[in-house]
Amino acid sequence: MLNEELLQKIRRIELVAKKNVDSYLQGSYHTLFKGQGLEFQEVREYTENDDARMIDWNVTARSGKPFVKLYREERELVVMIVADISGSTSYGMHYGVQDVLATVAASLTFSAIKNSDKVGLLLFSDRIEEYIPPRRGKNHLLTVIRTLLTTEPEGRKTDPDVAFRFLNKIMKRKTLLFFLSDMLFEEIPDSLGITASKHEIVPIGIIDDILFKPVVDGAIRTIDPETGETGIIDFSSPSRMQERYFTALKEESLKKIGLKPMWIRSSENFMDDLVNEFKRLASIKKR
Repeated sequence: MLNEELLQKIRRIELVAKKNVDSYLQGSYHTLFKGQGLEFQEVREYTENDDARMIDWNVTARSGKPFVKLYREERELVVMIVADISGSTSYGMHYGVQDVLATVAASLTFSAIKNSDKVGLLLFSDRIEEYIPPRRGKNHLLTVIRTLLTTEPEGRKTDPDVAFRFLNKIMKRKTLLFFLSDMLFEEIPDSLGITASKHEIVPIGIIDDILFKPVVDGAIRTIDPETGETGIIDFSSPSRMQERYFTALKEESLKKIGLKPMWIRSSENFMDDLVNEFKRLASIKKR
């Protein structure tokens, strides 16, 4: 049974997703992400208005009369939301990374469902935490939001290799994947490159100011949310990683497998970042 606070949170995320999809995202989604080409429908007898290149020579040879192949556009997409819920996503200076991740995932799910696409969900840490096969419908949207908000990870570390090895085994049809993470992992795994060679991947990195603009100046004792280990971090040290350096490193690594990440800041206007990134992606695809 869900408590009242959680029900209100689910409803709020659903409303935010619906508002942004209706206002901004749906047109971009429909334009950017299309079906995977043409699907064979049937053959029929050739007429003088038909393109001779569409003649099915096997059927023509058997029947003694020319027949052509008919195709229909394959509009439906299979969409997979792949979301990192490791320990490092449990923090947040303004908006929690997990709340931002859940809202963005809900908006993408809502866009896909409005487009009559099937949507699935995979949550991971250093293991597979939850998997929901692709489905359609509003009830499925609520299932996705509820799962995003209620799943307590058993693992604490981040290992995207676990997620993409799993996906490479189960995904038989070409899929559009939205990979949501704070990107706090060491290397891009080979399994992600294999997935990218067969499917379309849109990496979405969630950036929180607490990593790059700490609220204190000096050294403090901290607990690593992924390992549970206590340590000292000197926030005044010039060697502390800068945001620009961090994103550049990730972009360079992803570029090697043909991917360009979107970046969304965990702030009050984080949905504006998502809309702007969709616009940027649309401009790139027009070139």
